[in-house]
Amino acid sequence: MKIQKIIFLTLMITTLSLTGCTSKSQYNSFYKEVNSLYDEIITTDAIINRIDVNDEASADELFDSLENLKISFDDFSKVQPPKEFKDCTYLSENASKYLSNAEVCFHNAFDEEYDDDSFKQGIANYNEVIKCVNYMGDVLQKNKK
Repeated sequence: MKIQKIIFLTLMITTLSLTGCTSKSQYNSFYKEVNSLYDEIITTDAIINRIDVNDEASADELFDSLENLKISFDDFSKVQPPKEFKDCTYLSENASKYLSNAEVCFHNAFDEEYDDDSFKQGIANYNEVIKCVNYMGDVLQKNKK
């Protein structure tokens, strides 16, 4: 999963660097939010991959990271993408929905006695977030000039 994210970031940066946008400020805002979103995804992924299901502090760190990721998606959704990347809005909205589902599942897994099925459902929803983000990378790559 980490290799996909590295490839995604490389594609995104390359695409954004090579694409002519209608407005420099629009491009800069979009680029900034893409990078912010990606940074939060990397952080959250690292936390999920090293979580200790028996450590309350580890679960708290996960919830904090999920909240930061939700904020990044929310910020990303407010940026008007250059017309070449309008499909990213739809994908971002879907990713946000999956992220909310993941958060609910993780709370179900950790708020009371640990529930492995809920944890696995949280992971499954989080993986859907990653798929949406990877599709966003595909959109960015497809629109490369």
